[in-house]
Amino acid sequence: MKWLSSRYVFPLAVITLMISLCLQCAWIRQLYLAQKKSVAAVLESIVSDASRQISYQSIAKGHEKSIRFQQFFLSPEWLVLKHAFDDLKVDNLHSRFHYGITNDSSVVEMKMSFPNNPKKQTDNKSTAIIDGKSQREVSLEDQQDMKEMDSLVNHRLDGLGVAIDRNYALYDYSNGKLVKGKAVSKDASSFVSGKYTYNLKFQKQYQLVVPSITWLIIYQMRYYLISSFLMLALTAAAFYLLIRLMKNQQLYAQARMSFTSNITHELQTPISTIAVALESISKYRLIDEPEKLQNYINISRHELHRLQAMIEKVLKQEQMDLGKTKLQFTLFEIQSVLRQVIFSMDIQVREKNTQLILAPSDEPYFIKGDAMHIANVCYNLIDNALKYSPAQSKIEVSCSIADRELTISFKDNGPGIKAIYQQQVFERFFRIFSQDNIHNVKGSGLGLHYVKQVVELHGGRVALQSKIGKGSNFMIILPLYEEN
Repeated sequence: MKWLSSRYVFPLAVITLMISLCLQCAWIRQLYLAQKKSVAAVLESIVSDASRQISYQSIAKGHEKSIRFQQFFLSPEWLVLKHAFDDLKVDNLHSRFHYGITNDSSVVEMKMSFPNNPKKQTDNKSTAIIDGKSQREVSLEDQQDMKEMDSLVNHRLDGLGVAIDRNYALYDYSNGKLVKGKAVSKDASSFVSGKYTYNLKFQKQYQLVVPSITWLIIYQMRYYLISSFLMLALTAAAFYLLIRLMKNQQLYAQARMSFTSNITHELQTPISTIAVALESISKYRLIDEPEKLQNYINISRHELHRLQAMIEKVLKQEQMDLGKTKLQFTLFEIQSVLRQVIFSMDIQVREKNTQLILAPSDEPYFIKGDAMHIANVCYNLIDNALKYSPAQSKIEVSCSIADRELTISFKDNGPGIKAIYQQQVFERFFRIFSQDNIHNVKGSGLGLHYVKQVVELHGGRVALQSKIGKGSNFMIILPLYEEN
């Protein structure tokens, strides 16, 4: 599909992520509002349950386990009646509450009165008479019940899993005036509970005040927030990997096209040379000139060897990428392999008028590996140095040992490689362009990739040191064989 080109993928991914983010924000906002109502209901129930429990304890001291007491003072009907009595607020209402407990029975009396003339002011203070106790004794017991009420509320709030800044306010039961604490106006982030009596003395009413419940709501939403964040992160990661994969595929496709063009050109050159040589032999009847005939035959033979080497390089690389290459590990001395490689490249070295020097060592260096592939690695590195170095240049090959590792160095005085390309040169099909965006040297872009693969299969690594204008030093580091 031509319309779905790679240039549309990035903006499409950004738009998709933005829409996902907006939808997640809208969902989280709705969830926050719902969770806020839920948290408010939980806090309200904590205060309400504490009020019910402390009220029951204050009434039934010594009779807490009595089934009859529980049937009455913990029944829903009694709680409804008590809440109605608490909430009944009429001007100049005079209420009287009395309860008494004996061994035989319990008495609960509620009496309310109010003047018919609303303008007539009377003492509307509600009182409680309990087993003949004085007002001072009732106040002391009320203070004790209030402390138990606040302690129980705090204990249950601590069980919510997150620290909550809270306080309480006390209101006079008869006139609703603030007695203790600070009145807080209810806003979007705060919580103010209803007013609850905590005994049947009806002296004061308790109110829980939480300045901010935001962190409590967020804590309750933690799993939803984590899952939402993970979903967005995974979506962004998926798009990132997709875009990166598409870019890599694009680069790979471009490199493969470049490889096809380069290898086709390289294959055509020896074929054309051989064709011209054969045509010349036939056309000019060089059979009568043995010296020229031998010269053309040598040229054809050399070009055939070059053609065969290029085809083998492509086939070996394909087998290596498919994982079909099986290395034949044997013990061999690396310097003898280097000498053979250098000897086989004598013609190329002479044509380029280059010095190829092997710095020998009296000490033999043994490694365990596939001698054929290691020889190919050395051939590729020397061949690259010959291609990119100018005429009459110098290539030095040397071996050294450090930390039980063998380093084989291929140093040239060619143009050097920019730092930004020093990792990319080992990638498949990668070739460095000149300033005119063309390749100055013919090649397939497979040689260094093959080198890296073979060395890594031997448990080694490849290193490169290079500076522009000062040449390059390719090093292969292999584990040195040591007898146990």
